[in-house]
Amino acid sequence: MGMDKGKIDFVILWVDGNDQEWQKEKAKYLPQKNQDAGENRYRDWENLQYWFRGVEEFAPWVNKIHFVTWGHFPEWLNQAHPKLNLVEHKEFIPVEYLPTFNCNPIELNFHRIPGLSEQFVLFNDDCFLTRPVSKADFFRNDLPCDMFMEYPVGCSGHNEVFSHILVNNFNLIGRHFSRSEIRRKLKKKILSLKYGSYFFYNLLFYHLPFPNFFGLLTPHFAQPYLKKSFEEVWEAEEGILKETCTHRFRQKEDVTEYIFRLWTLMKGEFSPDNRLKKGKAYFLKQEDEVLYQDIRKQKYKFICINDDCGDAEYEIAKRKIIESFEQILPQKSEYEL
Repeated sequence: MGMDKGKIDFVILWVDGNDQEWQKEKAKYLPQKNQDAGENRYRDWENLQYWFRGVEEFAPWVNKIHFVTWGHFPEWLNQAHPKLNLVEHKEFIPVEYLPTFNCNPIELNFHRIPGLSEQFVLFNDDCFLTRPVSKADFFRNDLPCDMFMEYPVGCSGHNEVFSHILVNNFNLIGRHFSRSEIRRKLKKKILSLKYGSYFFYNLLFYHLPFPNFFGLLTPHFAQPYLKKSFEEVWEAEEGILKETCTHRFRQKEDVTEYIFRLWTLMKGEFSPDNRLKKGKAYFLKQEDEVLYQDIRKQKYKFICINDDCGDAEYEIAKRKIIESFEQILPQKSEYEL
């Protein structure tokens, strides 16, 4: 498979939870008890313009931005920007899975986006750039930059449904990869000094004699991917991917796009990199002041802001996040009208 050498696209998924037409459509498909359709999954933080400002300021080298939505776009968005590709769900998701209000079917089909480059970086709309990044922060030697760190499934999950999904991901991967074989084949990449202090953590787990993988650390921020990884997993596990695609709302039987990352790691098709040094995920109800300070100080290259707020906290946090971004990205980008 030929690669688009040097071309790296960004893909961002966005939903306007305030769109009344979208709300009417969603109301036709009421979620069941085991599904996750909380309002905070669709809440608009009114800070998307800072994502575009961050890309223009800190990643001007990006080839294309594929902006994926149900069919609504921000009023302020400059839809004529030459790097912007507006993508509606119906343009790449098989029609039998539409409409969907579950990010998993959307992300599982990203490789079908027309014109997507072989190398791309997946952003959710809660993931931002806050310092300059280079192509080498995401890809080296045409491979995604990532870290192979064993970490118990569930320890990183703050949400019961999501924890179940992480287990599903590993059950799928476990059908294709043996822990002992992977440790032998990928010893140099697992015990890489590029992980910094995490090398010693990996060294400890490397020698534990468990027969199966019990989890890998899954940082939640901008994630580099190869399109071919999506295609390979679809070929190997079409049944479970199709099953997830039928779930209109997120539920514990799902798998996520992280399976493509796990597949890439298990095959050794990644370049070792200490991503935890470059980024951080925040849970607002726990770390709000730290978040605001870190944005203003531009402590990390990329961050993720998880919405764990109640309604009262949400209004305060929304204002403070916008104020913090204004300090580092006050100028409109060319992606704004």
